[in-house]
Amino acid sequence: MGSLAHLDFDLLFARADRGFQVKVLRSPAGEGQSATFMAPFTELELENFGLKVGRSRARTRRIEAAPVAAAKEFGGRLFDAVFAGEVRECMRRSLDHAKDQGSALRIRLRLTDCPELANLPWELLYDASDDWFVALSVDTPVVRYLQLPTQPRAVRVSLPLRVLVIRSEPVDYPALDLDDEWAQVSASVQDLSDSGSVAFTVLPAPTLGELRRVLLRGEFHVMHYMGHGGFDPRTGGVLLFTDREGRGVAVTAADLGVILRDHSSMRLAVLNSCEGARSDPADPFAGVAETLVRRGVPAVVAMQFEFSDTAAIEFAPALYGALAAGLPVDAAVTEARKAVYAVSPLEWATPVLHMRAEDAQLFSLIDAPPTKPPHPAEPPPLPDSQLPPVQLPQPDPVVPDGAAPADVIGATAVISMRRRKGVWAQRNSSYWVLIDGNRVGRLRPDEVAVYQVAPGAHRVQLKWSWVSSPELTVKLATGERAAFICGASDSPSTLDQMRPSVFKSELKRQFTAPDSFIDLERE
Repeated sequence: MGSLAHLDFDLLFARADRGFQVKVLRSPAGEGQSATFMAPFTELELENFGLKVGRSRARTRRIEAAPVAAAKEFGGRLFDAVFAGEVRECMRRSLDHAKDQGSALRIRLRLTDCPELANLPWELLYDASDDWFVALSVDTPVVRYLQLPTQPRAVRVSLPLRVLVIRSEPVDYPALDLDDEWAQVSASVQDLSDSGSVAFTVLPAPTLGELRRVLLRGEFHVMHYMGHGGFDPRTGGVLLFTDREGRGVAVTAADLGVILRDHSSMRLAVLNSCEGARSDPADPFAGVAETLVRRGVPAVVAMQFEFSDTAAIEFAPALYGALAAGLPVDAAVTEARKAVYAVSPLEWATPVLHMRAEDAQLFSLIDAPPTKPPHPAEPPPLPDSQLPPVQLPQPDPVVPDGAAPADVIGATAVISMRRRKGVWAQRNSSYWVLIDGNRVGRLRPDEVAVYQVAPGAHRVQLKWSWVSSPELTVKLATGERAAFICGASDSPSTLDQMRPSVFKSELKRQFTAPDSFIDLERE
């Protein structure tokens, strides 16, 4: 999949004597068409809708569920207010032109002169006549566009696309469960990493100083922030980083922009934080996203509502996979929206794409990603009597303490591990498998892993986040196999009903001993 041809449909918003005016600045069907409209919602209606969206996150897939119907009604009112009269006719003719040319029609909203409109969820624009959410089609991506004097050009990139991940969870702020969220997201993008399309680097410490040092030593194309965000009317949008002691430090977008401005390869910032897309009704550049764009980042994806773990683990691989395939950023975001829609019929509208680039092609790929053979399908576990231990295609044997390498050549034993399904909130999490204190692999629900070890005594344990299993010791002779089964221990049924975002805090409350949650026993 390569770059998509596109045509622009630019709408300029301005204040008018009676409300607001929208004017077509550029389109395949001409320009100059305009319409006036009043603000389609009161502040109370906006607040109530935000609460309704928050309560319905990832809870239902029924297309005509009440929250989706409310989103259609909300998006329909917004669409009808703006696309009225000759503006609507211009859009219809522009869509026809784009279709005839086999191009996408990029809808660019220029809201700088009306910052009070910037906090409306334009991504929900809904054409009731066609039963169509505009932003859910790659043929009609919706972009918040800022026209600035300098225009960035696409950066020539040799894959992998390099993503710098910032996970910030200050000790003096409410816990966000970022360890588990990132474990799930990183598992979801594993295929991209294995294929050489995308490489992820986690910032060792979420401080501005560490960010500056890491950017100085390497080249990155995307910054992916996970953490707390907020909005202060005095200073604008902020992201929480930490100091050396792990305490929260509010970093303004202007401060962050200073660090990022000279890193010319950085073309995209993804902000998975609350209020990352919010702006000030009096200042169009007060929000984090707008300020980063103004400070030189060509495109920013920010969240206008809370984004669930379920949505995040669909959004990330779809977004980065599409970018690595050469799609422009607006088409990549649309593909990611559709991935989220498959699991959550409202959260696809949460990401907001801000752009200053005239062309949404952020990266010019120099070559294709290196190809690697696909992972073979894992066969079902064999009974002990049928398993040939000495023939397993495993890494070098795990050597017991005190043993010399020459002692284990040609002498092998086997440790196998099978994981039960467990509670649903852990369905995307992986346990670390530790043998003799060393991490030797990951184990997901319903998986079986087999490890070749040297004969002798070995310590076996599992870890997940802050909890672990008891450590068991097994002594194996040459050719002997020890089979273990593991999984979440019996827990109150309420855990089965919890969202992953609150699962861990309840886990800590009910299981005070770190080794009391994961069961590990011989089969």
